[in-house]
Amino acid sequence: MNLSGKRIGGLLAAAGVIVVLIVATLVLRSHPSSSPSTGAATSHPAATATPNGTPPPVTGRAPGVPDRAYQTLREIDAGRWPGSADAPGTKGGDQWMNRGGDLPRTDPAGKKITYREWDVNPKKPGQTRDAERIITGSDSSAYYTGDHYRTFTRMR
Repeated sequence: MNLSGKRIGGLLAAAGVIVVLIVATLVLRSHPSSSPSTGAATSHPAATATPNGTPPPVTGRAPGVPDRAYQTLREIDAGRWPGSADAPGTKGGDQWMNRGGDLPRTDPAGKKITYREWDVNPKKPGQTRDAERIITGSDSSAYYTGDHYRTFTRMR
């Protein structure tokens, strides 16, 4: 089989395009926060920060949010999570990008909201982290997701 330089170049370019498409598909599937959400954030009254800048206390309970998530949120607010989990591999405090725009991007005043993600449950040895997360916003909001970012319920 005799292939010319042009034909080899064309085949390599086509193979490159295919590889890029496969990698892009895999990346998008492995990051649910960057794909459109099938569920919307559940509406609950917005919370505002207290005068000293700390998040407001959790007073009500959103339907469908487990008690464990509220216990974890109290630990987050106190600055103790994930350390208080006493479980290596439990994560918390990393930036969450809200790529899919599932949560509000700005507060009512137009200020950009930044988000952090937290594991709800301590990581169990020999197992991967589960799907439950809490997302906290710079506007003092908090959201629960029990299905790894597919749906969100506002906790405060």
